[in-house]
Amino acid sequence: MTIILNVKQTHNYVYSDKPTEVGFVIYITPHQNAVVSNIHYIIMIDNSPSMQGEKLNTAVQSAQKLLSTLPSGNYVTIILFSNHPEVKYQGPSGALINFEVGKGYTTRLHEAINFALNLAKQSQVPTKIIMLTDGKPTDKRNVKDYEKLEVPQNTQIITIGIGRDYNENILKKLADKSAGKFYHIENISELQDIFENQRSISTYATNLQLTVPQGFIPFNYDLPIRIPIVDKLTPVYGVLTIPPGNSPFTITFTADYIDPVDNQRKTSSKAIILQRSTSQVAESHIDKDVLLEIKYYRLLREYSEALYRGNDTTKILNELKKVAEETKRKELIEETRKLGSDKKSDLSEVTRKMRQ
Repeated sequence: MTIILNVKQTHNYVYSDKPTEVGFVIYITPHQNAVVSNIHYIIMIDNSPSMQGEKLNTAVQSAQKLLSTLPSGNYVTIILFSNHPEVKYQGPSGALINFEVGKGYTTRLHEAINFALNLAKQSQVPTKIIMLTDGKPTDKRNVKDYEKLEVPQNTQIITIGIGRDYNENILKKLADKSAGKFYHIENISELQDIFENQRSISTYATNLQLTVPQGFIPFNYDLPIRIPIVDKLTPVYGVLTIPPGNSPFTITFTADYIDPVDNQRKTSSKAIILQRSTSQVAESHIDKDVLLEIKYYRLLREYSEALYRGNDTTKILNELKKVAEETKRKELIEETRKLGSDKKSDLSEVTRKMRQ
């Protein structure tokens, strides 16, 4: 077994006479690792006219470096897209890959991502799509068209937006639908580090699905909770409302995944028993640190959704900063202070914080 589940919760006691909202942090915890292999990396690079020059050259060099340093046993597909997606390379990782970049004249993003998703669906193995662009789509511009895309369970999408002329809502939606991350960059020199961060040295589980009780509301993942590649300690934050009653209440979380050591499907479960008590006893045993953590991620979700919809975020952001200060966690305080200046940067920061 390569992972185990650990759980922290806000309450050990719940009310007998009224509902109790209980916050949970479910940790998907590495237990035994395996060298990364049998992962399909799909690199999608926009080669439209606005990408020509330094941006495109840096993108190609960053991709080449990543793919040449991946352990053997992985598979690589490189796609250039502008007019139509064009496969430039398919084959094993671990070698320097050279290819002609050419030049397109449009940015058919929807067609390109659909093409890559179909490749991922056909391969069935854990797949990481790394897609970068600097422009708005010229084929389908409405975010709703991207919401409708079916992302295979085995696929994670990392989106990278360069500059100011791309649609951040589309890139965020693609990342959210696949337990991925969205990066916004102004300086092209940041690209190499972003690509390097996508290189997993070890993997602990693949094609993981976390089964949660009915009514559980996650804050940093969408339902159903599917994580194609688990390569580090992975927390899931959320809440569940416990109905009133006289008997103890049992909650079970179950991870179903492929063990990379023997390539067999396995499960890991964790059951939590909440005792019944009076309001006084229940409230005196609340874990205030976990409560603040849950409150922070709930507000972070609300902030992200308000940004996405174009709503005013002033009140939510002020409350988010206040809660960050209350946690007394230096890294949380510093990361939260970065928010509030720019929508693209903020959506990028939030999606990465949600799944760091």
